[in-house]
Parts: sequence; C-alpha cells; structure tokens
Amino acid sequence: MAITKDELLKFVDFTKANLDLTAKHYAEPYGSLGPCVLDCIYSLRTKYFRVTVPVLERYGTAFMGGNVHDFGYTLSDFISHIKCSGGTKKFAEDILKNRQVLSGRIKSETCLELSEKLVSVGIETKQDFASFNQIILEQIMRQVKGIGDAAVNYMFMLAGDPNRCKPDVHIHHCIRDAIGHDISNADCQNLLTEAVKVLKMDYPNITVALLDSFIWSKYRV
Repeated sequence: MAITKDELLKFVDFTKANLDLTAKHYAEPYGSLGPCVLDCIYSLRTKYFRVTVPVLERYGTAFMGGNVHDFGYTLSDFISHIKCSGGTKKFAEDILKNRQVLSGRIKSETCLELSEKLVSVGIETKQDFASFNQIILEQIMRQVKGIGDAAVNYMFMLAGDPNRCKPDVHIHHCIRDAIGHDISNADCQNLLTEAVKVLKMDYPNITVALLDSFIWSKYRV
C-alpha cells in the first residue's frame, strides 16, 4: 500500500519533535565484510549491546588483532577463520561463545552459508558488495534460510549503503507512534526514503541510514 502525503507529513513532524536529528552517527564502520556478516546475523532477535557487541569483540580479539573495524580482510578470510576453528559449532562455542539459533540452526551456520554464497559470485570486500547488482544480490541473500527483509537491508547498511533502513521492531514501533498504525517492511523503506527528502531541507546531512540510527537510539531502551 502506498504511503499517503498525510502519513508522510505526520511521520516527518514526529521525527522532528521526538528524535535528535542533529546527533552525530557514533557507529564506526567496519573495514571488511566478515564483521558485517557477523553483526547482521548476530543482531537478529537479540539485544545488541548485551549480545551482538561482545560477539564482535571476541571475533576481533581472535582473528583481527583486537580491532574488528580493521581493513585488509576478505570474506574468504572470514570463512577460513570459521573453518580453522573447527567448523561452525566450534566457532560459535569456542570463539564467539554464543549458541544462539536462527531458523532452527546456530547463527554461525547462517554466517558461513551467506559468506560462501557471496564469495561464489566474486564478492570479497565491501567495495565488491557495493558495486554488485543490488537486485541479484538481494536474491542471493534471500536464498539463505533465516534471512528476510530486516537482514537484507541491514547487511546493505553495514556494507555502506546510506539509503537503506532495517525494518525491525524499533522502526515499526516508531512508525506506529507517528502515524497511528503499522505498515509493511517495504513501506517502511519507502516512508523513511520520502521522509529524508523532506528532512534534508532542514537537515542536509541526513540519510535513510542515519534516520534509522536515530530511531534505533530512541527506541532500543
């Protein structure tokens, strides 16, 4: 269902009144795709700071010299790190110290499958990811069990796409508060995209990804 002008204006007014749209984006970008994959999968259906951040820190300590944001690592390196740890189960238990499951299997298996599918089409770096055909890339990612709209969009965000939002519970909560009812994941993306076009008149540096982060900062507590 298309977003109406009234819904758009209500959402824009709500963001201006309730979000800090002048805040600086605090998240340091990852230099390689492996941590992007980990963050994407290990942020699904869990508490980010309590669970996801420690997972990334443990991986960085084990394989990236303590700096999970470092450059110079390929997605094949990430796959090798999983396999040299003894496989997905040992990687999850011994390195990440996290046994969470997604769609009936441990999340490390999802990470490995996603990484192998990306490498199979020549994607090794964030630059490779950004330059690949987005439609085909989405199709490839959705072949992985457990990956839906939120994971696909969040992976694009982590890889550096400023025009994506992650339609998770926080985004849906904010939209319900703003316009009085929920909308589909696709319409979440459309609403934030159109809202940013309006907000840029007062906040020229805002992007869809930044607006997502401002919403997340308010609603995560």
